Amino acid sequence: MLEFNYLKKNFMENDYGKTERELIEQRKKKLRELASQGINPYPSKSNRNFSTAQVRDKEDKLISEKKEVTVAGRLMAERGHGKLVFADLLDESGKIQIVFKEDILGEAFENLHLIDPGDFIEATGTVFTTKAGELSIEVKSFKVLTKALRPLPEKWYGLKDEETRLRKRYLEFLLEPELKNLFEKKAKFWQSTRNFLINKGFLEVETPVFETTAGGADANPFITHHNALDIDVYLRISMGELWQKRLMVAGFEKTFEIGRQFRNEGISREHLQDYSQMEFYWAYANYEDSMNLVREMYQYVAQETFGTLKFKINEFDVDLSGEWPKIDYTGIIKEKIGIDVLSSSDEEIKAKLRELGLKFNEKDRRGRLIDILWKQIRKSIAGPAFLINHPVEVSPLAKRKTDDPRLVERYQVILAGSEMGNGYSELNDPIDQAERFREQAKMREEGDTEAQMNDYDFVEALEYGMPPTTGFGCSERLFSFLANRSVREAVLFPLMKPVDKKIGKSKNTELVTVVLNKEANLNNWQKLNTVAHLNASFAARTKNPLFVQDAITTKDKSEIKLNIQHAIIIKEADSGKELIDLIDTAKSEGLEVCEFIREMIETSDDKKIAASALNKDISDIEFLGVLVYGEKRKVEEVTSKFNLVK
Repeated sequence: MLEFNYLKKNFMENDYGKTERELIEQRKKKLRELASQGINPYPSKSNRNFSTAQVRDKEDKLISEKKEVTVAGRLMAERGHGKLVFADLLDESGKIQIVFKEDILGEAFENLHLIDPGDFIEATGTVFTTKAGELSIEVKSFKVLTKALRPLPEKWYGLKDEETRLRKRYLEFLLEPELKNLFEKKAKFWQSTRNFLINKGFLEVETPVFETTAGGADANPFITHHNALDIDVYLRISMGELWQKRLMVAGFEKTFEIGRQFRNEGISREHLQDYSQMEFYWAYANYEDSMNLVREMYQYVAQETFGTLKFKINEFDVDLSGEWPKIDYTGIIKEKIGIDVLSSSDEEIKAKLRELGLKFNEKDRRGRLIDILWKQIRKSIAGPAFLINHPVEVSPLAKRKTDDPRLVERYQVILAGSEMGNGYSELNDPIDQAERFREQAKMREEGDTEAQMNDYDFVEALEYGMPPTTGFGCSERLFSFLANRSVREAVLFPLMKPVDKKIGKSKNTELVTVVLNKEANLNNWQKLNTVAHLNASFAARTKNPLFVQDAITTKDKSEIKLNIQHAIIIKEADSGKELIDLIDTAKSEGLEVCEFIREMIETSDDKKIAASALNKDISDIEFLGVLVYGEKRKVEEVTSKFNLVK
């Protein structure tokens, strides 16, 4: 949770030591006093004629001409000196000092006690520079624009605030204004993408969000009900792939769409359920043409957005400039893992997965099994690179290669160990497409909810003829990687589980699981220390009753304290990154999470730990262990990939 450290002085009153509830009640009392004076604390209009940035830009002229300006914004820190009060006024363009003087404001000076840090006010006065050289506005009149009833937290503390920061993002933006720069860059990212494609002759289009058949990707869709038509529909899982290809049938030759799409899948540092995606389709071109265009587009967008082509992404140093190498899909699996997936049987691939200790479902089809192998290799590739020559089993919508029909004309952009874009020479043979859809339908019948649905209408459209076409798509994950942020951090307001549904109110069986970091090479004492501290931290924080009954009684009336009612499981992760992903996933599921980091085992001085954390990004923190608590089914699901400590 947030730790509130309120400003010691609140203009004319001392608020130090009061609880948040007391401060809210105090502000409500001031609200009533404003109303009793006939002052509207929530007027509909301001007479602002200058932003704080405009005052700074024209300060010399404003000072020399002694021209009055009217500024407006949120009142922040203040410094009171009897009949003279200094305060900071913050608007979107920046901050400026305003000065209240009793001899200038007269009786209005007495009303300063009715305003608080966090209130929005309007101030009119003349611009001057203080003896200390601070540009300021000498206030001649002011009025309340919005009375804030909740006090602002002065500061965010440590690592434990991530869920609160994301849940109350508006406060994070207010207290860390530099965070706005991230989203200004994100706007540039999409605008430069749009500009690039338009300049290349592409037409921006809009395709349906509701679909009766979810298609264009291997993903689990969201379902909703359409009342007017009285049918269930799916929220799209691709950026109109099958619709844009219908446009190619209709005679359009270059189209693209940027919009939101939805996949009902797991949350991690790289995955969200609703996110922005771009897809383009280009007639009379193939995947090789598309690769050249995509490389040029990525370089253009990165330069326009970030002003550089060189990036530090997690542990990778990435340079987007120049030509990008091509990686052969089946060749690199054979080189790194020692199996030829083109000639091996399904059972041989499963045997290799077992040998490597990789989890899979015995019912998984060949394409899913091959993909599990590839993903083990992908994690170590810095890129940028193009992955090519995919087996047809992993690419149900791509055109087969004429020189080897076992492979398809597909590519993926590989960047910092992840997939950052996907393109094809699109399949336009309706007979081949129908057969692949039937194969996907069988996979769905066998329980693969991510397999593609059989879209008969799309096959019919292909039967009218679609020209040779290439398509490509990338999501906002690319932006988050280039910004070296988790994808949730790079979303203004990521979806969070409601507070009233958090753990502690569930009637389901609950579970405590501690996951240790194998990569940290902890000795036995350190493992015990980590587990003990995590459990103590959890017990101190949770509001859920941990006991069915507190103690049992012996025959001679002695009491023995009972253990907690929840089982405690201890598992082990291969790396700290896996623990960071676990933290993200567990919090998104509304589970209780406690963390233990290297600094906590080295010192008990909280100030030193906090200072150390402030100098690091989350990816630089060495997590020794993570505790996850909540509904047994969910805890087991988010920790299923980890093995028990032996």
